[in-house]
Amino acid sequence: MLLPDCLDQRIAEAIKYQIDNEREQADTTSALWRERCEVARVAMFSDAERAVFISHVGERRGSAAAHEMRSQAETLRTNAIFFLARKLS
Repeated sequence: MLLPDCLDQRIAEAIKYQIDNEREQADTTSALWRERCEVARVAMFSDAERAVFISHVGERRGSAAAHEMRSQAETLRTNAIFFLARKLS
């Protein structure tokens, strides 16, 4: 079994790979793309770092924005885990 730090690093690498692939077809000047990149960056954080960052988002942008960021980051992390699982098998 991978250590948590190693797993977080592998998840971050998988997310970066996904974002790099999306970049080829995205309008990288749009607000939507900037939001996607911010969520990806947050998804690459450890659990503790994500919690702190999302808490700050809640304070500055409101609970709805924090909830949406949390949800999108969790989805990216889940997708990355499935990607890694397929890659290892």
